[in-house]
Amino acid sequence: MSTRPEVINELRSLFKEGATPSRLIRHIVERDDGERSYHAVIQDYFLEAFGVPIVRGLNPVDDYQHTDLRHAFLNEWLVHEMIQKRKEWDSETTGTGEAEGWLDSLVANDDKQRLREVQSVNLPDLSVCWPRLTPEERDYIHRTLASARGLHEAVKTLSRLAECLQQQLVELQASPSQR
Repeated sequence: MSTRPEVINELRSLFKEGATPSRLIRHIVERDDGERSYHAVIQDYFLEAFGVPIVRGLNPVDDYQHTDLRHAFLNEWLVHEMIQKRKEWDSETTGTGEAEGWLDSLVANDDKQRLREVQSVNLPDLSVCWPRLTPEERDYIHRTLASARGLHEAVKTLSRLAECLQQQLVELQASPSQR
């Protein structure tokens, strides 16, 4: 099965509105034309829509018809990767740093970029002992700091997503049609 451009645009719009990966998966399944292997279809759509080469952790024989929390783990790194590749898939990326939507002020660097940034930073707290450290010890410190930065980026991303979803919930609860 080939991907459909209208579904790709819908997935991008849903994500920018705060849809989680599990919701995007459900949308793919809902818009499908009776495909038998949803696993391959989901992989194709995430690649085409967000530049994500593989959605890890999905069960190839799943029917993806459920609405429980079994795919919550995808939020940990998949959302980060989707944001990381945003300039490739989102022609509306402003790059101005202004927080227009939940995505706009987020930073999502790859591992190599974070490591380069950490290696270029002077570490004044370690200045006394740094010359005595072996190259392996210095490398370990750099990799640990880069990993911590990655975790910090992921937490900020999930915090922004949670706030976006909270605002949507408040709006739904306040709308007259829900009473």
